Amino acid sequence: MRLLVLPGTRSDGIRVSDVLAALSFALDLADGQPAGHSLRTTLIGMELADRLELSLQERTDLYYALMLKDVGCSSTSARVFEVFGGDDRLAQSRLLRFDWNGWLRAVRFHFAYAGPSQPLPSRIGHALRLVRDGSRLAGELVEARARRGEEIVHQLGFGPAVARAVGAVDERWDGGGRPQGLSGSGIPLLARVITAAQSAEVYATVDGAHHAAEQLRKQRGRRLDPTVVDAARGIETDLVRWRALDEAGLREEARACEPGDASLLAGPGTLDRIAAGFADVVDAKSPYTAQHSSRVCEFALAIADRLGFDAGAMAELNRAALLHDVGKLSVPNSILDKPGPLDAEEWEAIKLHPYYTQRILEHIEGFERMAAIASLHHERLDGRGYYHGYTAERIPLEAQVIATADIYDALTTARPYRPPLPDDVALKLMEQDRCTGLLPECLDALIDTVDRRHTGTMQERRAA
Repeated sequence: MRLLVLPGTRSDGIRVSDVLAALSFALDLADGQPAGHSLRTTLIGMELADRLELSLQERTDLYYALMLKDVGCSSTSARVFEVFGGDDRLAQSRLLRFDWNGWLRAVRFHFAYAGPSQPLPSRIGHALRLVRDGSRLAGELVEARARRGEEIVHQLGFGPAVARAVGAVDERWDGGGRPQGLSGSGIPLLARVITAAQSAEVYATVDGAHHAAEQLRKQRGRRLDPTVVDAARGIETDLVRWRALDEAGLREEARACEPGDASLLAGPGTLDRIAAGFADVVDAKSPYTAQHSSRVCEFALAIADRLGFDAGAMAELNRAALLHDVGKLSVPNSILDKPGPLDAEEWEAIKLHPYYTQRILEHIEGFERMAAIASLHHERLDGRGYYHGYTAERIPLEAQVIATADIYDALTTARPYRPPLPDDVALKLMEQDRCTGLLPECLDALIDTVDRRHTGTMQERRAA
């Protein structure tokens, strides 16, 4: 059977900023923000850095912290859904910075973001719980988000100043923030700049640049550092211009404002760390997908090894498999964690996640091939897959490898609607798609991989 052969992927000379700029759109999806929120915040923050005359090292650390400020957001998605029962992305976009003082605010917040399909008594019960526990729950969510954000920043290989900035974004100048209740100059300077920049972006996007400037002035000395707010005077014209940029324009301007004369280039090791880090971001969104991406990657590499992939193809497959579900950050947990069957609208949301995977990854120059491989993991040989509905001749072999690994892991791990299936049952189900959904060579390589693992496990037990 003939499958599509794509031109090679470049893995040298790729800028770290280009990779993070593309992946920042995934963080916008997960955090319920409009596309480009992270990059607009980056542009605002770097303008403030220039006005504050920060050092080159401070501006460099700030640049990466701005792009990664929401990297811990998916770690709270399941908990937000558990508390509200609606679209976690919509609730999360305001939840962590919401003022919980006052029972009426808590009730209004719940009814604005909770799932409208919930029975009224259940919604009232949730609202009363927020009146009682809203501040504590918000504190727990901020702490979890901040801690996870710092961990991922370290995992990606950035320094402690970047991690501290990401972990302190929700602190307040007056000491009323979270997770540590830091105040004044006790809050890292870079975090103070990020907090002001993202406030300006959110207010400008919702109500316009002049309203954003007014809100910054109102929060001066309360939530925001007075010196940073003063540095933002007259920024309205820039806010209007940045808001008008499309995705390509945002990426171009974000690239141009990277500090220093030499851009940080991503070698193979850096690309692998970024892929693994963002795979963890994706898998943290739901308890049912914990470590899914790493397991799919492991099985995909084992299949590819049996098919004779060379070292370069294996390296590319590794990153594509780790990032194949990055578009799933667009799907609310009300769908991902739903215990019953999905309705037609919910299925459409699921079927769009490969589209978002491709849109996110294809904007990294040199990653076009990898973007195609990663995004075609739900296509079938007979054309009945999604989202393109491609048939065999348009599906690259690498995508079929990932598809085979993905289906096997999905069947053999727990889902909200069923327990995990035993290996033999999962493989029998997959056999039904031989030649129609799955390439026989990939399925045979998977079966061989599973058999060898069982043999190895039995030998280890006998030796013990």
